[in-house]
Amino acid sequence: MPQMLMDDVHDAAAAHALGEEYVTALGKIINSHVRNEAAGAAVFDEPSISLAPTPHEKWLACRMAMEEYGHHLKFNKLAAQLGLEDDQDRPPLSVFDYQVTSWTGYVMTKAVVDLAEVVLMEDLCECSYVPLRMLCRSLMREERFHVSFGARTAARLAADPARREEVRYSAHHLIRMTLPFFGRSDSRNNEIFRRWGIKRLSNDESRAEFVRRTRVLLCDELGLDYPEVGTRWNATTS
Repeated sequence: MPQMLMDDVHDAAAAHALGEEYVTALGKIINSHVRNEAAGAAVFDEPSISLAPTPHEKWLACRMAMEEYGHHLKFNKLAAQLGLEDDQDRPPLSVFDYQVTSWTGYVMTKAVVDLAEVVLMEDLCECSYVPLRMLCRSLMREERFHVSFGARTAARLAADPARREEVRYSAHHLIRMTLPFFGRSDSRNNEIFRRWGIKRLSNDESRAEFVRRTRVLLCDELGLDYPEVGTRWNATTS
C-alpha cells in the first residue's frame, strides 16, 4: 500500500483540521506509548531495584525507572494537547505479563523489550505529526542507553558459565513474548498509520527488524542460539 504524501502537521489544531481519522490514528499511537512506558517502569524497572546486586546497579535501575516514567508523562502531555480521551484503563500488552524475578531477567528486558520500543520509536522519528516526531527524537538517547545497558550487561553475564543458561532462557522467552508487541500482520490500523504518514513500516517490517537485531545480539554478541520464530503474527498465532 503506497504511503499518502503528507506535509508536516505542526500542531494539534492542524491535526484536527485534517479530520477525525488522522486524530484517531494519532491517538492510538500516542496512548499506546502512554500505557507502555508506565507499564514497563512499574513491571520491569521498579522490581529490579531490589534485585540489583550492587549500589551502582541499583542506581542504574532507579535511573531507568525514572526515565521511563518521564517518557510516560511526556506522551501523556502530548495526548492532552490533542484532547485525547484517557484510555489508561486498557489492559497492558502481553509482554508485560513477564515476571522479573532475577537481575538477569531484568537485564534481558532492557536488551530485548526496550529494543522493540527503539524499533517502533525510530519509525515515529519520521512521523508526519511534528510534535510526536520531535518527542520521539528527543527520547531516543535515553531509550538507546537502556538497550545498550542491557546488551553490555548481558554480555558480561553470558560470559559466566553459571549465568549463561539463564541469559539464554530469558532471551528466548522474552523474544517470543515480544513478537506481538508490534501488532497484527493484518492490521487495518497500521494501513491507516502508513496512509497518513504517521508510520512508514508495516507491523511485519518492524517485527523483522526486531528479529534481525536480536539475532545479532544473541548469535553474534553473546554466542547463543536463536529461538525459532516468524515475522508474522495475528491474534490466532500460537
